[in-house]
Amino acid sequence: MYCLRVKSQMGRGVFSAALFLIVYAAFPQQAKAGFIGEYSVNLFTVTNMNGSGSAMTPDNGLTLVIAGPNSGSGLNGFTDVTTIAAGSGLIRFQYLYSSLDLPGYDFAGYILGTSFVPFADTDGQSATVLLSVNRGDKFGFRVGSLDNSGEPGVLTVFDFSAPASAVPEPGTGLLFLVAGAALLVGRLETKRRIVLGLAFAATFPSFGQTRVYSGAAAGQLTLLRSVDPQQPQQSTLKSQAVMQLRSFRQNRNIDEEIAPGLSQRVQPLRLPRSPFAASFSAVPTTFTATRPLTVVPGPAAVGFDGLTHLDQRLANGGNQFSVEPPNPSIAVGNGFVLEGVNNAIQVYTVSGTPLFPKALSTNELFGLPPAIDRSTGANGPFPTDMRVFFDAGINRWFVLQRAQDFDFGGIPLNSSRLFLAVSRTSDPTGIYNIYTMETTNSQNLGCPCVADYPQIGTDQHGFYISVNEFNTVTQTFVDAVILAVSKTALAAGLGTPTVSRFILPFSSGYEFSIHPATTPPGASNFLASGGVQYFASTISSASDGSNVAIWAMSNTSSLATATPNLTLTRTIVPTLYYSNPNAATQPAGYRPYGLSLSPTGPLPLIDGGDSRVQSLFYAGGRLHLTFSTKALDESNRTVVGAAYVILSPTFRGGTVGASVVRQNTLVISNNHILRPAIGVDAQGQGAIAATVVGPNWYPSAAFIPVDSISAPSSIRIAAAGTLPEDGFTGYSGGPSPKIARWGDYSTTAVASDGSVWMAVQYIGTLPRTAFANWGTFIMSTRP
Repeated sequence: MYCLRVKSQMGRGVFSAALFLIVYAAFPQQAKAGFIGEYSVNLFTVTNMNGSGSAMTPDNGLTLVIAGPNSGSGLNGFTDVTTIAAGSGLIRFQYLYSSLDLPGYDFAGYILGTSFVPFADTDGQSATVLLSVNRGDKFGFRVGSLDNSGEPGVLTVFDFSAPASAVPEPGTGLLFLVAGAALLVGRLETKRRIVLGLAFAATFPSFGQTRVYSGAAAGQLTLLRSVDPQQPQQSTLKSQAVMQLRSFRQNRNIDEEIAPGLSQRVQPLRLPRSPFAASFSAVPTTFTATRPLTVVPGPAAVGFDGLTHLDQRLANGGNQFSVEPPNPSIAVGNGFVLEGVNNAIQVYTVSGTPLFPKALSTNELFGLPPAIDRSTGANGPFPTDMRVFFDAGINRWFVLQRAQDFDFGGIPLNSSRLFLAVSRTSDPTGIYNIYTMETTNSQNLGCPCVADYPQIGTDQHGFYISVNEFNTVTQTFVDAVILAVSKTALAAGLGTPTVSRFILPFSSGYEFSIHPATTPPGASNFLASGGVQYFASTISSASDGSNVAIWAMSNTSSLATATPNLTLTRTIVPTLYYSNPNAATQPAGYRPYGLSLSPTGPLPLIDGGDSRVQSLFYAGGRLHLTFSTKALDESNRTVVGAAYVILSPTFRGGTVGASVVRQNTLVISNNHILRPAIGVDAQGQGAIAATVVGPNWYPSAAFIPVDSISAPSSIRIAAAGTLPEDGFTGYSGGPSPKIARWGDYSTTAVASDGSVWMAVQYIGTLPRTAFANWGTFIMSTRP
């Protein structure tokens, strides 16, 4: 197979060549010139405008297949494939054109000189074309798109002949039209493939159950100070507005738990992580057994140990709490890797060399007093739910956490806030601007609230934060909130960047853990409609889920103004079936903390989490998302699986739509995949990071390679675990066997070279504290 300047996004430029050859061989073939000799494909030029379409020949020049643009930018674009006539005479060819997009948005035709002549814009359109040319005339083909989204148009040209430099080649016999049909969209799911015929199985975007929301100005995001992490200065602020969040976990649905006995001054404040409890029920009958991934032991391209519980506990001179579970987050750029876990950060080189002498607490980074002064017992702020990010567009690093306010005696107040650190340069070890925002939202019915479980994402214009508002008095979830902040204002270090807030009442079940999308370096943002940012969420009950919600925030370019005018639109898309997973098992092994409590105590299970969206990437006009689900392996055993869904979104006429391109439930035979998080490059290729655990594996760091052609088939163990989880959360609260807390997420980031970086929790043979033995592993792979 010869590829002509292939520069494809996922879903464009890779087709079913094998299927074509099977169909083609079934019919008598006549000699023809084809795209060889003076019309060899390497003599054609591919020109892209506002897109990255591709051209290829799967059969050594018999056919030319052109996939049009589908970058997801929302802009009008085209892909031209042209050459120069070698002689005078007739050009003859047959074509087959098709698109999985809605009618009218993609088109194709031929080019002669400076003129473009369109074919009929009909899915499955085919015809024979004769053109008269003179030697030296420019001719070729064009596939275009009005908005670069919703799947590309595909033009197959065959039975091609053209005049040679001396004598025009004779015309050739007709190829059966099924030959072209067989080339269409080979890497879409099976139900969309064309098999021996012209019946195209198109799945069009869903526009059902649409809702529209309007944003409003939010409380100010205010610049507090600047902090040099190389020389941190503890703040002496005495305002009650920056006092401590006590986030204890006594069971699997509560935020980070602080080890008991470390502070006697504050009563535990329980913060549920989900409006539904863990279940240990049988798998619903709607699930079917799934072919397991092949487990492949072996290293990643780059891999090294990241932050551990010991690092987090000893940060800030040891003035930290023992916190479990680890919630790792990772960012990468400019040759640096930034990892944040709970309330500690470290910066590494890409080879794993730490650049801070020891882990830095986020209290130091934000310029706050320590979480606990070990010499006096005084309690300070305790930021939690870490998210870190690097934005290549503005060359800035972000560290985000949330906190509830407490007074000096450790008594919770009815107020809360976010802390956001934004680097002043492209160096993550340099000075940061520290912002804070009051998030109590007391004017909202059901609050005062805390901004629980923050998620982040970006497009060209905005930095987006989504949270679940949780009332600490009634212990209930109230709604979801999305904050949109101007990236340029943050990069410039403005004192009060503009913030727009969407409050989404908790009514349909999709207003919970709404995850913003991230666009990897080199991929196109959606630029039409003033700029569009996508979000996704699953159904919160998750006991019977078979849809996801896709959200589109439009006119994001208005964030550059003092009065942003943003609109949020939602649609519901049918997907694979999913449900909250059960807890995961782990092998027995040396666990000194557990045995010190009870020599005969049972081995803890490990938290399997719930089915909220874990990650969302927007690349090549497609959304790639992952979440956990209950599943069956090939022997009908209940396991924790990973749901992987690719959608093709559209935003037209102020309405968001989406259709499923591919979806899979990923499992390992008799073992579990925890917290799957995807990262993809501009071509939609990358990896899903996860923890693997079960009867055959101690908690291990792993990743699942994903490509733009086929469903995932293997999982690679990058760092095998060596011991069971032995943290304090596995021995307190709830019935036996106890459930040890495991991080609420794994995370990924994509570098400018396309490499995917991942931070995953695992249990290795590493230095530990008395209360916990968790560690993290940082790994990278190149698609």
